[in-house]
Amino acid sequence: MSNPVFDKLETQWAKESHYTPAGYPTMPGYAPSSQVGAGNAADQRYPYSTANLYSTQAGSVSSMDYGRYTQSQMESMYQAPAADAVDRGMMTYDDVIMKTGISLGVLLVAATATWMLSAVNPSMAIVLSGVGVLVGFILAMVNSFSQTIRPALILAYAAFEGLALGAISAVFELMYPGIVVQALVATAGVFGVTLALFASGKVRNSSKLMKFTLIALIGILVYRLLSWVLTLTGVLSSGGFDSITVMGIPLGIVVGLLAVFVGAACLIGDFDQARIGVEQGVPAKYAWMCAFGILVTVVWMYLEILRLIAAFRDN
Repeated sequence: MSNPVFDKLETQWAKESHYTPAGYPTMPGYAPSSQVGAGNAADQRYPYSTANLYSTQAGSVSSMDYGRYTQSQMESMYQAPAADAVDRGMMTYDDVIMKTGISLGVLLVAATATWMLSAVNPSMAIVLSGVGVLVGFILAMVNSFSQTIRPALILAYAAFEGLALGAISAVFELMYPGIVVQALVATAGVFGVTLALFASGKVRNSSKLMKFTLIALIGILVYRLLSWVLTLTGVLSSGGFDSITVMGIPLGIVVGLLAVFVGAACLIGDFDQARIGVEQGVPAKYAWMCAFGILVTVVWMYLEILRLIAAFRDN
């Protein structure tokens, strides 16, 4: 999987998908053969025999009660449009787009508020940034591993991440004027290009790509953590591992470019999970989890692009 958000989804989707064992979409009233009421062997082997079609039980209405509807009612039902995915409560691409847009909107509103506050009270912005990072991490873990989908917690995660991103972006803007606009444009560009390539079929998810992405994610996480710890303990300078050069190229630029590529690969995995969910006819509530996964990837990719642009400016 591209990120931990989707590790549990395929199992849950398999339990809740509206498909028959043969792979065909179910229709209202469908029940597997194992759930069909007890009957004689002939009835089970020949469900469409005359005996089955016209037999009735005491006190029940025949399944073929033609006198139940008038001719006009029958004609109106025949002419009515077929039930689509929305009518049947299934997830659609529109659901994913709408939920992702709402989550990103909440994040941007919170980030803008913290950005404006940082200009008036920088110390308060720093406090809000710390609170946003801590609470955002806790909510990310809860949303990732909870067995229940809670849209309110997903939106709360977006809000607290927005608090953190607003303050962090303000600090980078003070150090590197114009960097936030560049990072936003670059993030939107990577997102748009990745989505266009995936939608056109030019790039596809695969097990090899996901294995590489997982290994690279772990490597980048270990790299960042070690750099932070060694910098705090004074073993490395303030630049950490990023200040080390390899053949004249700062290591921070190399890792930053790799991180952006891995972020694009994560987006491919996120888009692929949304595609699988729509094709399998999973319940509409899973659109929130798809939106959450995309949001986590976009936030991380924005931060990496912010660091990468800063590294280029320093060199």
